[in-house]
Amino acid sequence: MASEAKIDRTVVAAAELFMRHGFARTTMGDIARAADMSRPALYLLFPGKEEVFEAAVVHLNRLRLAEIHERLGDAATLSDRLFTACDLWLVQVFDLQRTTPDARDMDDLSIPVVRRVYAELEALIARLIAGSAAEMPPADIAELARGLVFSVRGLGAVAADVDDLRTMTRRQVDLLCRAIGHGG
Repeated sequence: MASEAKIDRTVVAAAELFMRHGFARTTMGDIARAADMSRPALYLLFPGKEEVFEAAVVHLNRLRLAEIHERLGDAATLSDRLFTACDLWLVQVFDLQRTTPDARDMDDLSIPVVRRVYAELEALIARLIAGSAAEMPPADIAELARGLVFSVRGLGAVAADVDDLRTMTRRQVDLLCRAIGHGG
């Protein structure tokens, strides 16, 4: 059985490559070299590039969610908590795509693992809203969370830069909070 350390090293190396070069331009040979192993050894860990990509996306999402949870303690209001989550996840993805265009694969919703990590972000946003709007039906909370996540993601298409997206994200979060009676 492969050691967890080898798998972790491979996933970290692959994540860096996928973010820099994208899925199409990253090869199993590139990943093996970056992880300091042979291609046959890599194939013993992962049957193909798709599985390595999936593990890399899950790894990066885990890191991002941990950072969000760590920073939520500093956020006093619902608006601040929602903005923190959106900023650390969605705005940082936007920034990554602007600085490294090949990283767009990491945010391609046609890829099942990317849809799954977006669902995890939606669930986190829903929990934050539910903590302040317990009287709302769960289905409404889930719709609000989904709406916030994808409205901020969509704002990236018109944002001039990261600061512009941050400003628009803050406004979107404040609008949602006012709509549910939590100021802005």
